[in-house]
Amino acid sequence: MTSTAVTNLTTADESRPLITPQGWVWIGLLTLLFGALHRNFLYRSLLISLDDNDWSHALLVPVIAVYYLFQNRGRLMQLTSSVCWWGLPIMLVGMVSYAFWIHPGRNDMFQGYSMIIALFGLVLFILGPRMMTVLWFPIWYLGFGVKVSQKLWEMIALKLQTIASVSSTALLNIIGLALDIEASVRGNTIEIFHHGVRLSPPMNVAEACSGLRMLMAFLALGVAMAFLAPRAWWQRAIMVAMTLPIAVSVNVGRVTTLGFLHVYAPEYAKGDFHIFVGMLMLIPAAGMFLLLGWVLDKLIIADESQRGSGESAVHEQDGALAAFEPTDADQPTIIKGMLFGFGLTAMACIAYVLLIAVRRPDLMAERVGLGELATQVSAGVGLGVVLVLMWFGSKRVWPRLIPHDSSVSTGRKRAVALAIGVGFLLTAMAGQEATIWANKVVMFKRDVPMRKELDLMEHPTGHWRFVSQDKPLSKDILEELGTTLYVNRTYQDTTWTRDNLGRFASLHIAYYTGTPDTVPHVPQQCFKAGGLVQVAGGATTLKLRGEGYHEDPTVPGGFLHPVKGDAPDVEARVPGTDIPATYFTFADPARNNQQVNVAYFFVANGKFLPSPNAVRTQGFDIRDKYSYYCKVQVTVQVQDKDEAAERISSLLSEIMPEVMSCLPDWVDVTEGRWPAEVSDVAVSGVGTGE
Repeated sequence: MTSTAVTNLTTADESRPLITPQGWVWIGLLTLLFGALHRNFLYRSLLISLDDNDWSHALLVPVIAVYYLFQNRGRLMQLTSSVCWWGLPIMLVGMVSYAFWIHPGRNDMFQGYSMIIALFGLVLFILGPRMMTVLWFPIWYLGFGVKVSQKLWEMIALKLQTIASVSSTALLNIIGLALDIEASVRGNTIEIFHHGVRLSPPMNVAEACSGLRMLMAFLALGVAMAFLAPRAWWQRAIMVAMTLPIAVSVNVGRVTTLGFLHVYAPEYAKGDFHIFVGMLMLIPAAGMFLLLGWVLDKLIIADESQRGSGESAVHEQDGALAAFEPTDADQPTIIKGMLFGFGLTAMACIAYVLLIAVRRPDLMAERVGLGELATQVSAGVGLGVVLVLMWFGSKRVWPRLIPHDSSVSTGRKRAVALAIGVGFLLTAMAGQEATIWANKVVMFKRDVPMRKELDLMEHPTGHWRFVSQDKPLSKDILEELGTTLYVNRTYQDTTWTRDNLGRFASLHIAYYTGTPDTVPHVPQQCFKAGGLVQVAGGATTLKLRGEGYHEDPTVPGGFLHPVKGDAPDVEARVPGTDIPATYFTFADPARNNQQVNVAYFFVANGKFLPSPNAVRTQGFDIRDKYSYYCKVQVTVQVQDKDEAAERISSLLSEIMPEVMSCLPDWVDVTEGRWPAEVSDVAVSGVGTGE
């Protein structure tokens, strides 16, 4: 095996390349193995950036990181590199964390951050802390390409919606003094009056206008502009800190602009032009960043020779890294290094499996043929043995491979480090592939179509009667909803008097299929955005009842119920008659604090689940080839929570079999009878979640 140092330079001869041809070979090999190990996450991130406008900026993040390296190649040539063994455990932690967040953690965001930790450890291990004074930024900058979890996303979005609504209303009123325009805000809905006439409909500051989309792009833009130019550290800190205020202020300008369009050209305040207005705001944002940088440059005039973030070039006169020229005597050392990487990573994989067995013995007990307690004890003892072996290897084997003796050249040490890195990545990739193959893990779920469209769902024939079906949602709201497969209907209880608003119930159903990335919006965000105040909330159980429900002999705990249709004796499978759900009570200040109650739940792969988090963690088996989830939401204008639950249960008892007749029969899916051939599929163009 031939090898060379990754960096080949001297301070005396700056004409020599930063990276030799042999170094490019090593970089290519490590990049290939690192990318192969994390390919599932990288591919998922690519799909998200192509399909989700909120994260389209992620495509530019690696480009900016590479450009930063190119821009700072001169500084890299003036730094000495070294092997830093502290990078090895950091890389190991990142790789184990990545595996954990695939399963059982199931979190894409932490998978991405774990990958960045592993990359940081790998580079630190091979090139050392001095080189990391430059390399840390492009590595951690990759974090802007990792999609934030939906729960955190919605928390930030709601705050930004409020800021944008209140600030834009104030700005509309100030500017509107000369135009006879007034505005008022309720929740995240802005009502605009022109010449005293209220414009209808009011303008809702939807999540698409919350500024979160621009916030993530502007954070990446602001940090890039702070670091791509030579600046002092305090200037960069100020520019990074100002990214959030600039993003918020630009978004306020965007919403205000849409407000005036709502008055004078309402057709341009929505749709594609609405999105175009948001893109135009990138221009003033970039201008504000440039202006901020110019002001900071004029505050203190520093010596040009000492500029660059307090990062004046570091000249190492005594430690220039020479290329490693291998000899026949070096080959056994390189091979030993790779074997050490193999062995250490293999033990780390075993330690990971044993750690999962200690924490979740139920996942392992059936396979090893022991009880859960015996499995837990055995795994704990085995984990201790493996950790002792890893400690012994680091104490005994490591010093022999990379001794601290100054007589051993840095190039030779690096060759061993590169071999260990290759061994690490090869073993981790082999272990990951073996785990996926042995457990029949499906990393990307396939779409599964409904058996019939929700619009074709039959109406109940009991005491609930169909009243109306809402008009199709606008393009902006559909973008928030994340699917085109939905239905919004209103039903009426004929046993209640006509003067009682509680006789009405609003039903919303939305269907999603494919690889679950995020679960759709839940009502607390929508109701708060409309100006309602949350009074109560929590978990509840909705109960299905009626003579038609009888036990399903093929599904433990499941039930069957006849459904309407052309074919006789058709029955739909219902996962159970007790539905775990989430409820909220809201008061409307504009209507004397009149209260409404809303309950929602999900049907995911043939199971009833109460919340988005339950869908993510419990809705899908990692071995499932297909996946879907369906949100079912019912709203009633009933004051008492218990009475509201009773009303909702009553409606669902009649309508739920019809809903399940539209969704895929999970028994048919698991046994391969559904989906049918493409020509037989009843629903085409099935939409997926965000």
